[in-house]
Order: sequence, then structure tokens, then C-alpha cells
Amino acid sequence: MKDQKQSDLPKTAAPAQRALESAGITTLKQLTEVTEAELSQLHGMGPNALGKLREALKAKGWSFREPTKAGKMDKTIRSKMDDIFTGDGQTQFKAYDYLMKESEKPVSWAYDVWDEVVSGLTHKDNHVRAICGQLLGNLGKSDPKGRMFKDFDKLLNVTKDEKFVTARHTMQNIWKVGLGGKKHQQLVVQGLEKRFKECIKEKNGALIRYDILVTLRNLYNATTSNEIKEKALELIELEQDAKYKKKYATVWKKA
Repeated sequence: MKDQKQSDLPKTAAPAQRALESAGITTLKQLTEVTEAELSQLHGMGPNALGKLREALKAKGWSFREPTKAGKMDKTIRSKMDDIFTGDGQTQFKAYDYLMKESEKPVSWAYDVWDEVVSGLTHKDNHVRAICGQLLGNLGKSDPKGRMFKDFDKLLNVTKDEKFVTARHTMQNIWKVGLGGKKHQQLVVQGLEKRFKECIKEKNGALIRYDILVTLRNLYNATTSNEIKEKALELIELEQDAKYKKKYATVWKKA
């Protein structure tokens, strides 16, 4: 794990260290903001690592966050979800900002809003589509039941949205689905490979290809999976325009 010596987290096995890093957790104090169940959903986080983290918290007089009682979603989350669909730009942005920050770590309320978010992917308001596309990407790390495998194509379709800014924002965040575990990671890579091959016929195809390679690089940085690197380099070789091929290759320098 990066900066392990500067962190007050206890030493754990490498997979658990990577899991914590992918969730943005670098201090013990941050562990008080997540439940033990949410943490256990992270790929690589096993019972031994959880035990060490639990004991480290106990030594400080702290503990994991208590889970929300079943059927009782946080009122603020509910309110912000409602705000997405108001049609008021400022209200929508505030809701987007809050929900995206909250869902940077695994959350217990993912399935409470899941169907609503998926439905928003095809909403008539492109702002709603953009928000829901990015939010669903974030919720991928909170998907132990694997619902993303049913809905990922719907999310991928937003990367073809008629509003290019909506498509691009969704593309740039879709890599976070891969933080849900190895299978989620493979789902993202396969989907992006498909988009890379088909988008060349689309308007802005070269820019879409660039975004796909940046997205794959972000997922690689978070997981250090050589499978992702190999696939990205393989896709770059498909580009026939030397100028674009050179540009794409810069994304993967020093990888």
C-alpha cells in the first residue's frame, strides 16, 4: 500500500492493503466512517485483515460505523436523491456533489437507490442521465449481489448519449465499477474493449478512444492488474492513424 509507513493503519496482507487504497482509506479515523460489512465487500479484504483493523480501532477507543437499520435509509440521502429529479440545475449539482462524495467509499444504501439510479440513465433530462451515470459507477464498489452484471450495458449505453458531455462524464467515471472486485473489473474491461472497437465510426471517435484508454489507466492505477495494461496496449495497436496512436501511447507511459 502506498505510504504505508506514514499511515497509522496496521500492516495487512497486500490484497487488503490494495482494497483499502482503492477505497481511499489511508487512516484509522476513516475506518470509523464505514461499517465492517461495507469494508468486507471490498475485493481482497479477508477476515484476518478485518480482525487487525478491528483491534487497531479498539486500541484507540474507536470502532467501525454502526450499520443503518434495515429499511431506514439516511434522510439526507433520500432528500438528495429526490433533488436529482427536480429539474433545477443548482439543486441537481448540489445533490450530485453530495452523493458522489458519499459514495466514494462503500455504502450501505446502494440497493435502496439502485433501481432509481438505473431508471435515471434514460431520463429525458440529460443532467439526470449524467448524474445517474456517474453515481451508478460509484455504486459499483457497493455491489456484493452483482446487480451490475444485469445493468452494466445500460450504463455503457450512456457513453453513447446524444449529449456528448453526458457521454464523456459517464465514460470518465465508469472505471470505478471495477473496484467492486475481479469480476466487476473484467466487466468494465470487456465493455470498454467493445466501445473502443465500435466508436471509431462515431463522431468524436478519436476523443472517445482517448477517454477509454485514460479510463483503463485509472482502473489499472487502482488495481495494478496486468490484464488491464495488456488489454489497453492491445487496443492501442488497433489504431491505424499514427498521430492518434502516438497520443494514445502517452497515456500508458511509465505503466
